[in-house]
Amino acid sequence: MLRKLKISVAGLSRGMFIIAGITLISVMLLTVLDVTLRFFGHPIIGVYDIVACSGLLVIGFSLPLAAERKAHVYMEMGQRMYSRIVKQVLSVLTRLIAIGISFLIGWNLVQLGIGFQQTGEVSLTVKIVYYPIAIGLGVCFFVQMLVFLVDILEMFFVRNND
Repeated sequence: MLRKLKISVAGLSRGMFIIAGITLISVMLLTVLDVTLRFFGHPIIGVYDIVACSGLLVIGFSLPLAAERKAHVYMEMGQRMYSRIVKQVLSVLTRLIAIGISFLIGWNLVQLGIGFQQTGEVSLTVKIVYYPIAIGLGVCFFVQMLVFLVDILEMFFVRNND
């Protein structure tokens, strides 16, 4: 059961990372095209809005895989002096805090997205609708919560030789 959950969450994280990568490549191409066309006096209208919204997607959709791969800041030096049990307790505590923070951010982003939908909030130049972006980012944080949850469950149910 835990194995299936881990595979599902990992697949979801990797899929989101692929979306982030495609978005990043698109932003790079759009920026190069805009700079080139700007040189000839024909800039792309609204490129700043598009790049800003795409940057949010790149960051948000990369978070779950970064958490899964433990690519975040890690204070290994501070944990070297502790026993294995203390390390595990600290690891569980930090993941529980991360779950709580991820939940708060995700919940607030979904609420923000609902507010954007109700008010019809869009970007000024090219009328990019904000609510799908806010709700999508909220979902990213909920997936990150699942990554941390799987991490905690593995600590209790999978034996390591650390």
